[in-house]
Amino acid sequence: MKRMSVALVVAGLLSVTIPGGTVHAAPKPESLDSVIKAIKKQFAKNSSVRFSVKRHGGPPATWDIKASGAYRFKASGVYAADTTTISQEGEGTGRSREISIGREFYSQAYVRSKDGKYTWKSPSTVGKWTYGRNLAGVIWGEDLINGINPGFLKLGASHGATSTDGGTFEGVKTTLHSGTVTVPRLDERQAGMYFETEEEGDSSWEGPITWKLWVGPDDLPRRFHAIIRFTHPEGGDTYTMTMNIIYRGWGKPVRITAPPKHLITDDW
Repeated sequence: MKRMSVALVVAGLLSVTIPGGTVHAAPKPESLDSVIKAIKKQFAKNSSVRFSVKRHGGPPATWDIKASGAYRFKASGVYAADTTTISQEGEGTGRSREISIGREFYSQAYVRSKDGKYTWKSPSTVGKWTYGRNLAGVIWGEDLINGINPGFLKLGASHGATSTDGGTFEGVKTTLHSGTVTVPRLDERQAGMYFETEEEGDSSWEGPITWKLWVGPDDLPRRFHAIIRFTHPEGGDTYTMTMNIIYRGWGKPVRITAPPKHLITDDW
């Protein structure tokens, strides 16, 4: 399984393919219908949202991470993203920043040991940016495990999602939607953890996703929590990942731009 860490900036981006097709779900409960509608309205308005992520556990070669940044939307979903990720790795602390605008992708990353030495850098000069185009692994899609992804919400709704009073989150009254769905494939790419609903070829991991989504009075997500259990089709160890995402500032101005040209290099 490819880790969503600084090393993934280099490894595997060109070879990753996005699972094809739209998720085919059974009729969804009305409770999530309004959430999906509210999110798509933000897409249509070319709006934006800021987010923060904490992720813990998972199969070998994954790392605990903290990430934060912003998404900008267009009608089809996330058009641009600016994400900074901190990961705790075997050789030290990893830090990466990725900017994607359409199919243009810019990144800079390094791992630094406790004594301050760089054990890995991409590009080789700190402060520079690598550039790529049409990299499938960085593109947002309806296969991502994310509380603002209509594709995932449709899948969750088709497997008996429930709704209840979610209490107050950051001063906002919320409704809590939750459920569990088991998928035949789980994996990750630069854009995030993803699922497939049909088994195609060899599958490294499969298993259940238990999720919770807190939405405000406007039906827009405020918090998403998922517990993902990775099992191998042929048996063996089971691994658990927890993921928590906070969404803030719906509709507030966000500017995502490419790095200055003089800082861009083809040195991966």
